[in-house]
Amino acid sequence: MNTIIKIPKETAQKGNLVLIPQSEYEEFLRFFKKRKMEEKDVDNAIKVFQKEKKERKLFKLNSFKELK
Repeated sequence: MNTIIKIPKETAQKGNLVLIPQSEYEEFLRFFKKRKMEEKDVDNAIKVFQKEKKERKLFKLNSFKELK
């Protein structure tokens, strides 16, 4: 006998439904969370850059030797 899955009308009307194995779903979630964290890091770096630029805390280097 085949397995029957009942899907509520409200859920079915929201759009296409996709069934995938749980392991693939969990892998997708891990990837998505990692990507979100990377985006937050970039957003934070941009905010710090803009703040420091506005406060004139940034300086221009002509070479890496100037870092010493």
